[in-house]
Amino acid sequence: MRQLKERNRCNRSVRHLKIQAKIWLKNLKSGLDQIRESQVRGTRTNFLHDGSFHEAVAPVLAVAQCFCLMPVSGIGAPTYRGLSFSRRSWRFWYSSLYLCSTSVDLAFSIRRVAHSVLDVRSVEPIVFHVSILIASWQFLNLAQLWPGLMRHWAAVERRLPGYSCCLQRARPARRLKMLAFVLLAVSLMEHLLSIISVVYYDFCPRRRDPVESYLHGTSAQLFEVFPYSNWLAWLGKIQNVLLTFGWSYMDIFLMMLGMGLSEMLARLNRSLEQQVRQPMPEAYWTWSRTLYRSIVELIREVDDAVSGIMLISF
Repeated sequence: MRQLKERNRCNRSVRHLKIQAKIWLKNLKSGLDQIRESQVRGTRTNFLHDGSFHEAVAPVLAVAQCFCLMPVSGIGAPTYRGLSFSRRSWRFWYSSLYLCSTSVDLAFSIRRVAHSVLDVRSVEPIVFHVSILIASWQFLNLAQLWPGLMRHWAAVERRLPGYSCCLQRARPARRLKMLAFVLLAVSLMEHLLSIISVVYYDFCPRRRDPVESYLHGTSAQLFEVFPYSNWLAWLGKIQNVLLTFGWSYMDIFLMMLGMGLSEMLARLNRSLEQQVRQPMPEAYWTWSRTLYRSIVELIREVDDAVSGIMLISF
């Protein structure tokens, strides 16, 4: 009798475990089905990178256009063939309006210096405005050359040795995006900290409200001509943000060009390292020399196009 009771107890335990296991498996299956339905199936385009500089630099150029720089159409196109420049596009007029507003702001800054004591602190806004104005004009001229420059760049890229895998093709774009993100984030942090320091630690406020005092100080050259108003103060602050972005973007843009050109030389160098100990025909070394000369010519063309921006950056 005791063995029979123990056997029945074991059978009940086994049946209970089977029921619980079925319930658990049913809940697990329903959860997996929900996860599967909520996911979007990846397509080939999600993992496809051509490794071109046009593809890598497009997101950073899009950010620059939000701040009135590089008015080139078609930067989001799959290839360089979609690039174009037109004086009738809204991007061109947007950049032209920015140049006009910067020129007007510069005129007010010069007027303020002319009616005050001449020293380093008073001349600093003039140097800042002149530098950004020249750089913005150089970016506008570069926008006209950009489609042809990218055409030449793509022609050289097509002759380079190919990447061995999709991860290598995605690496240039990933590096450029990371560079731009880190430097823009650091620049934004520096600008926000400077705002906080002025708003909360201004020992000689111009107005009773600390925010109004900061806005008044940011656009002091305007309020020596016009009476203070909030809308004019915020317009002056927007102008200041645009100028500050252009000040930082010059260096980032030149770094991206340098990284793109160095990647070309690195690809050629990797090919030479793979073949250097093998008996290669003369045609291979002729091809390598010709390709190297093509990269050097592209570097010279890029240097001619961005020499003005490089001078202002230095």
